Amino acid sequence: MFSALQTHRRTLPLRLDYLEALTDHFGLYQHATFGVPDLRHGYTTDDVSRALLVVTHYFELSGKVRALRLLRRYLSFLQWAQRDDGLFHNFFGIDRKPDDEVGSEECQGRAFWALSRLFASPLPREFKEPAWRMLERLLPHVASFAHPHSIAFFLEGFAALARATVPSCLSIGEYTRALGEKLLKRYLEHSDSSWKWFDEVLTWGNALLPAALFAASEVTGEKRFLAVAQESFEFLSQQVFRGDIFVPVGNRGWYRKGGNRAIFDQQPIEAFWMLVASLRASKVYNPEENRKRARISLEWFLGRNVHRLSLYDPETGSCADGLTPSGLNENRGAESTVLCLLGLLTAHAEALKKIRIL
Repeated sequence: MFSALQTHRRTLPLRLDYLEALTDHFGLYQHATFGVPDLRHGYTTDDVSRALLVVTHYFELSGKVRALRLLRRYLSFLQWAQRDDGLFHNFFGIDRKPDDEVGSEECQGRAFWALSRLFASPLPREFKEPAWRMLERLLPHVASFAHPHSIAFFLEGFAALARATVPSCLSIGEYTRALGEKLLKRYLEHSDSSWKWFDEVLTWGNALLPAALFAASEVTGEKRFLAVAQESFEFLSQQVFRGDIFVPVGNRGWYRKGGNRAIFDQQPIEAFWMLVASLRASKVYNPEENRKRARISLEWFLGRNVHRLSLYDPETGSCADGLTPSGLNENRGAESTVLCLLGLLTAHAEALKKIRIL
């Protein structure tokens, strides 16, 4: 019904083949032309951080040593990308030299999330210790970040650290409460009776924000975090679910309060975070409905979308960069592939779908 592959109906193979093809001795190529790495655009800390999450989760679920080879390269890249003051460069040319003075707030948050997730994993100490040293150098900057997405990434990191043994001097609860209050303040400034959001516009990675507040409420027990997480998640769900199809806000205009919402281009980041947020919501209310939302979000990658086309290629483990008005964006860059793999790993861990890890 949705694609010739019918990938949303059968057991899916999850492969790291394409991720390995995008990875060289230094890092992860940012872009690709169709399935061929485009070296002109170099590397980003953003993409390497996401890839580190993939191989960490992959190793946890499979124990396959191929993940450790990639993990070493990604950790090595992040060590190179971190400045003396603890902040990270984001963009690097093919010559391995940074193309920026310092990375964005979101870049810092993604790195913190990935390193925290690795540190909280059962990986050997030889990987966890370098991750912790990078985290220690970044921690003094946490209070200075103000962008809602960067705050949310840091909340994701602290939620991971809450499941680990960390030095007693690190008050995860205090950090989480302070960051959660920042998101709450944004929400109260911008929401009203008909617009229950953290800004005047819905842009990228929207479900990350309620997902992070669900996590913050679990760490702190703060009921206000949970109330806003649920309210904003339900508002977003009303905008992006059309029956049994996930239709995320597109980046060709976004969705501004009082305006028209863009349908295209639809990006994999939206499906991934809606999957995560739906699963977290299912733990606290309407479990059946929210797990259904999670499955629908996952199946956006597999053909349950407005074009009825599968973005995920099970033969290679790659993912198309998005949905345009005319069909697939057939370039297969790092961000789209990594987020699709993260979605499949999450679904496997939650038994949402039969996925075979190769």
